Amino acid sequence: MAVGSGDATSDAADLAAACARAFGPDRDAGALGRLARRHREEAKADPEWIHPSWLARAIQDESPAVRAAVATHGPPGVGRALRAAGGFAAPDRPPHPEVLAWVLSLWAERLVGGSPRDDHPPVVAALAGASPLEAFRLWSAVGRAKQALAREGGGPSWVREALGTPSDAVRAWALRDVEAVESSGLSGRRGSALLGLFTALRLLPECEPFDMRWALQRLPYPAVRRARAVAPRSAREAPTLARVEALILKAAWNELFRRGRIAAPHPAVGGGGR
Repeated sequence: MAVGSGDATSDAADLAAACARAFGPDRDAGALGRLARRHREEAKADPEWIHPSWLARAIQDESPAVRAAVATHGPPGVGRALRAAGGFAAPDRPPHPEVLAWVLSLWAERLVGGSPRDDHPPVVAALAGASPLEAFRLWSAVGRAKQALAREGGGPSWVREALGTPSDAVRAWALRDVEAVESSGLSGRRGSALLGLFTALRLLPECEPFDMRWALQRLPYPAVRRARAVAPRSAREAPTLARVEALILKAAWNELFRRGRIAAPHPAVGGGGR
């Protein structure tokens, strides 16, 4: 879903405002430091934090020699990711030190860094702050809530209590999402989790681009690719439904927190699923 606050005009305005705070005549004394810190975080990805499938993807188009050099001399997670993806050819000779230094400094240029912050939008906090098990529970719960909205009657009681009775337009939109997942061949908890990821993909454009890309790296890349391919485009481009997606995320998060199934409460900050 394209959301107005996530378009290129808004991104340019946000950047201009940040630069004004850092460099303008009325500059905030700490703004330059915060801007520099964010730049350092975004420029240096942490391979141990990123899902291994993104590491393998980052060097999939490199030569066998480069892949072997990174797997052998780079962060341990890269070697594990490449072995899981089918392995790599062991080098037949030691790499030249200067060439190796260049390879190790450039191989991760497709990855994005970041860090947990208290002011992250809820959707970024959900992707980046939850453990893998908590994230699966959360997006599955979001998917179950959408399934309940799509069909009259049934579904968890907390969905009706938190979201009420959906309008015909919301029900039709939710049903399109449910049918898209069903047509993909997934069902059960995995199908619910894929359905929940539609919500994440529609809320992320409200966030800063680097935060969006950084948070997605926490998920398996094949799951993100599948969600992007399966999510109905017509629904994704309906900005009036962004608030509904945010309410679904909040309701599911609150329910899991109440039951002790996720450690952190829903963050009360704006944007990206406020």
